[in-house]
Amino acid sequence: MYEDQPDVAVWEAIQQDDVKAFNALFERYWSRVFTTAFSHLKDREVCEEIVHSIFLNIWTKRHQLQIGSFQQYLTAAARYHVYKHLKSAKVIPLRYTDQVEQFDRQAQGNQEEEEMRAQELELQLDTHLEKLPRRCQEIFYLSRKMLLPNEDIASQLGISKRSVENQITVAQRHLRLFLKNTALLILFLV
Repeated sequence: MYEDQPDVAVWEAIQQDDVKAFNALFERYWSRVFTTAFSHLKDREVCEEIVHSIFLNIWTKRHQLQIGSFQQYLTAAARYHVYKHLKSAKVIPLRYTDQVEQFDRQAQGNQEEEEMRAQELELQLDTHLEKLPRRCQEIFYLSRKMLLPNEDIASQLGISKRSVENQITVAQRHLRLFLKNTALLILFLV
């Protein structure tokens, strides 16, 4: 029934809680999302989880989401989930050597502590960014994490370059307020 319908018509039906329309959308795009994730991760199980997570999010937030182009939205969502997975699975590589190396343990401890603080701050920033509207998060992620130019983001999401710039400004203001409050908290604790 929905196989021949354009994405816009299918999306309207999904927003009216039509499960068959959602299944049609899933069948239409799941392999594209899986392929995008698999090209980066090479792990079937994780990629299947990413696909299910993205489509579950679409279903649960169908009344709030505004999606202009499913291809662009799903590609960006897949990349975002891949990034989150890689970030959470980041492993510190071990270096083996035959020689015993001498090094200053205190300096290494301070460096590790600084790295932990930086990771903690980045996690807090990511958590704080999650309070922004989904579209704003997506644009900020594409701009600051994926390092895409505003023109590319605009064409990928099917919006104007000015809209991209406005959303980045909103996200930056949001983060400045968070960082200002964090700095004040640190001053009071020291």
